[in-house]
Amino acid sequence: MAREIARRRGATGVLAPGLGLRATVRRHPVAAYFVAAYAISWSLWLPRVATAQGWWRHDVPAWWHYAGAFGPLLAAALIAALSGGRAALKALAAQYAPSRVPRPWLAFAVASPLVLAAVGLVAARAVDGSWPGLAALSRAGDLPPMAMPLALLVQVLTFGVGEETGWRGFALPRLQRDRPAIRATHLLALGWGLWHLPAFFENASFMDMGILQVAGWAIGLWMGAIFLTWLYNSGGGSLIVVALWHGLFNQFSASQASGVVAMTITLGVIVVAVAALRLAGPQDHTGLSPRAGARQRYPAIG
Repeated sequence: MAREIARRRGATGVLAPGLGLRATVRRHPVAAYFVAAYAISWSLWLPRVATAQGWWRHDVPAWWHYAGAFGPLLAAALIAALSGGRAALKALAAQYAPSRVPRPWLAFAVASPLVLAAVGLVAARAVDGSWPGLAALSRAGDLPPMAMPLALLVQVLTFGVGEETGWRGFALPRLQRDRPAIRATHLLALGWGLWHLPAFFENASFMDMGILQVAGWAIGLWMGAIFLTWLYNSGGGSLIVVALWHGLFNQFSASQASGVVAMTITLGVIVVAVAALRLAGPQDHTGLSPRAGARQRYPAIG
């Protein structure tokens, strides 16, 4: 390392920028990841913000909001490469290995959003007096009309794979290495919440929120972070599990079926998150018992 530093200093005695950047990223990989995730996603969202706020005449469609979901994935790959090289990139990608997925937790990740959606539909029938249509259920957020399977695929690939590769795949294991899981989750939830800031200036559902709704959204996101830590840790550090759950949750909670459906699903996640915290405990936050053992939540991260 000393020889490399000397070589990069060269005749001028000035340290080359590349080495200084790598050294900083290696010392503070999580902070570097957050900065990179914000920079990439916010840059992608900026044209849509400019349209929504009337800063220019270009019409950037509302569905462009989904492009920003790839920021965490790109940031995770970038910071992994800078901090740990090829080994860290392989460790990040290995979390998508099918052999890593415990079948019970895979089944839970797929079934739980479906069950919550079904309960939400029943609640909507009771409150609204009619069943929401399938077409409304397949319409989510600002996506154009499409069949349910395609809509689910878009959600899983964007806010599932795009987000979870960064938040749970890169940041969470590093935050959990030297602190209890629940404390790591609180830090992650704060950074995750701030990442959504531009959405309040370009996404209709965020822009329409009042103060109480924003507070409710923040609590829901915090509980969602607790739930996803539990699911990730319990699933052996599998990103397939959390990406599938996140995509399905987004589809049904953001659907145009009924506000009752979204409220029911969100309340369901909060209940499960609180129950999981009680059952699994704050230290390792995995499985259904504080003694379940969670060394699996520390995948090789390079």
